This record gives sequence, structure tokens and C-alpha cells, in this order.
Amino acid sequence: MSDKIIDPHVHFFNLTEGQYTWLQGSNPPAWPNLDKIKKQIVASELKAACPFQLEALVHIEAGFDNQAPINELNWLATHLDDIPYRAISYSPIDASPKQFEASLNKLEHPSLVGIRDITEGDEARRLLTPHCLDNLAFIAAENLHFEAQFEIENIQVTEQLIKYCTALPSLRVVINHLGFISDEQRWLEAIIKLSRCDNIAIKFSGLEFTQIATNKHLWLVNNLVKYFGEHRVMFASNFPVCQINTSYENCWQHYHSLCSLPSLWHQLSYKNAYEIYLIA
Repeated sequence: MSDKIIDPHVHFFNLTEGQYTWLQGSNPPAWPNLDKIKKQIVASELKAACPFQLEALVHIEAGFDNQAPINELNWLATHLDDIPYRAISYSPIDASPKQFEASLNKLEHPSLVGIRDITEGDEARRLLTPHCLDNLAFIAAENLHFEAQFEIENIQVTEQLIKYCTALPSLRVVINHLGFISDEQRWLEAIIKLSRCDNIAIKFSGLEFTQIATNKHLWLVNNLVKYFGEHRVMFASNFPVCQINTSYENCWQHYHSLCSLPSLWHQLSYKNAYEIYLIA
């Protein structure tokens, strides 16, 4: 069984130079272990905490500076100088096409592979706005992909995303955090719908945001593999947020326990992230 992994969903914080208003503003999240989550670490510490050989990672935008997200990419280039990585940056997906194109032009950086705009809860309505199709088309034309973070049980939004992916076959979309499962049957219905689009992949991450019992996690993995196939599912930690209820080490040990076949473990923990995120 391969010891090599790629973690495709990690956040590094620089609370001294960055803004992170969601984390250190007047209304931070009411998460357990928040002090541990906010602690700044370097890649070597993450590698040391990993029970496997952490070969590379994908940094997901974390709100360093939403007015000038290039600042986060520039900081990462100095902070992550000892591990191969790719970066997902931020741009508002419902901006006017002119504004969206201008924002992406300011993000030119060798590490950049995609864009995320969090659209959880009521914010999911922004994925229904007319500008989204044009902006997703521009993402695809720039050979970038879109990280979709919303509750997939919101079927109206899920079906709209499917329409975008059908209209734009060159667009690549990655669903973050399992699509935030709350109701197993509604979640599975959404998974089946989304899986029919070959240009959609999904991350097995964000378990800290669910109430699904640990003994159901294998059911989740089996259904993702059943419908998406082995090539469009990725294990990811969401570190340091995973520390709401587990350590980095235990997170990956748990993922490993969900794979009975070495070939499946290799696909979900390494190969798919390598190919989807164009790891050099």
C-alpha cells in the first residue's frame, strides 16, 4: 500500500499580515479548539504530523485579503517553499463578467489552479444569478476550475450547477466537503444527479461539519465511489479546521481505514488529486 498522499484541501493562516475577518473579527466561528485552529504552522510541521508521506498539497483560499487575493498567493510562495503545492484563490462568482475577468487577471500566479467562492446557506442564491454562466466559462477558458462550496441538498442550486456543467463541458468543478450532508437520502439523490456530469469531482472532507455517525463514513465513501467512480473522489483534510474534532494524524488514519483495497486508497489519497490539481 502506497504511503504517498496529496492533501487537496489545506489552509495556512498568517494572522499577523492577513485579515481573516471571518476568523479573527468581531464574530469568529463558535468552533471547539479555535485556538488550536488559529495557530500558525509551516509545511514541515504538517508533514511531521502526517502518518503518511505528504508529497504535496493544495491550499484553499482562507480570506487573507478578499479585496486583493493575490496577496495570499504571494505570501504562500514564501511560506510553502519546501513542498510542491497548488493554490485556489478567491473571486466572487456572481460579479459582472467585466469585473470577474478583471479580478482573475490580477491573480496571475504560477501556483493558481482554480477559484473558490463560498456560497453556503442563503449565499447559495448567488449561484443562480445570470452572470455565473459567463464567469464559469471564463474560468474554463483560463484552464482553471471552480471549487463549489454549498449544500448540495439544495436541489435548485444543484440542478443549476448541473446545467452550467452541461453547457460548459470544458469546465472542471470540485464539490467541497461532501456537499455538507445533513439528510442521507436527500444527499444521495443530489450525489446521483451531480455524478452524471463527468466534469464534476468531489472531496471527502469536512466531516467535522456533519452529524453523520462514524460508522456511516464507509457508506459515504462507497456511494461516492459507486456513482462518481474511483477517479473523481478525493480524500482531503480541511486542516486546520478538521481539528474541531480530530487531529491531522487521526484524520488520515481514519481515511485509510475506509479503504479495503490498496488501489482505492492510492486513487483517493494521491492519484486523483495529482491529476485534478496538475501537481508538478
